Amino acid sequence: MSIFEAVDWAGVREHYDGRTKTHLNLMALYKKKSLEPFALGALGISEAAGNYSAAEHGLGPKVLGTNQSAEKRIFELAQNFVALDNARSVPELIRKAQLKYLKISVGSEISCLVNPGICWVANTRTIWTHLVIKHADNVTKADEELKLYREADTTSEMEFAYWTAIHAELSVSLTRVAEIGRDLATKAGIRPGDVSYLWADAIASHLYGAHHGE
Repeated sequence: MSIFEAVDWAGVREHYDGRTKTHLNLMALYKKKSLEPFALGALGISEAAGNYSAAEHGLGPKVLGTNQSAEKRIFELAQNFVALDNARSVPELIRKAQLKYLKISVGSEISCLVNPGICWVANTRTIWTHLVIKHADNVTKADEELKLYREADTTSEMEFAYWTAIHAELSVSLTRVAEIGRDLATKAGIRPGDVSYLWADAIASHLYGAHHGE
């Protein structure tokens, strides 16, 4: 049986609705140019749903505490994300921002929350889901391959190349996840999310959590 068959689609829809609400909250702060509140939201400090990648590892306060003019630079990075009509440049934009503790997982989550029609999340949960699909529902192989990414030297050029490559691969996988999720949620009597990358992110979060006891 596919791992998607056991998903709690009502739970996924609730997760999706929460993320959509957070997206709207962030964009309201963005339009007001409220730098500090925006940064707190985008880093998952004021609300974990703003950035689970940062919130789960306590990275938000580190980003703000170790980078000069952090709030302003995070806002400027978000501006670059909002302007995108193609998400392939997201890793390079994150790299150019030169913000300590803000790598591809945290940065891509910001990109998705401010421009979800174009950008996707590249974090532990979405990458694991991508690897499960890649390995034909073989969870053990997905776990083994994910471990290689998580143990890489986060300061190395090679590590950045790994994460950039897998970020690019995620677009197709997450589109497929969204499509599978739409069909199965509809069959379960649950209205699927209409923003594909946020919908796929919610599904990935539940799949990873179900198989890792989270």
